[in-house]
Amino acid sequence: MQDQWNKADSIFDRIKKNLEKPHKGKILAIEPESEDYYIAETELAAYKEGQKKHPGKKFYYKRIGASHTHFVGCR
Repeated sequence: MQDQWNKADSIFDRIKKNLEKPHKGKILAIEPESEDYYIAETELAAYKEGQKKHPGKKFYYKRIGASHTHFVGCR
């Protein structure tokens, strides 16, 4: 599983510069084996789109333009 996570990170690092301006704040779902990715407003929407082409596969999620997908806590 760590190998898949590392591959997803590598894919994200390669494509993020082209995605940040037009899709900042959206969710990116990456299917690392195929290197396909899906962009949507929510994780669920990105997952559903990805499942159409890759049923049963695992997806790794990133928030475009942010260091984390979720933040829990207070300021």
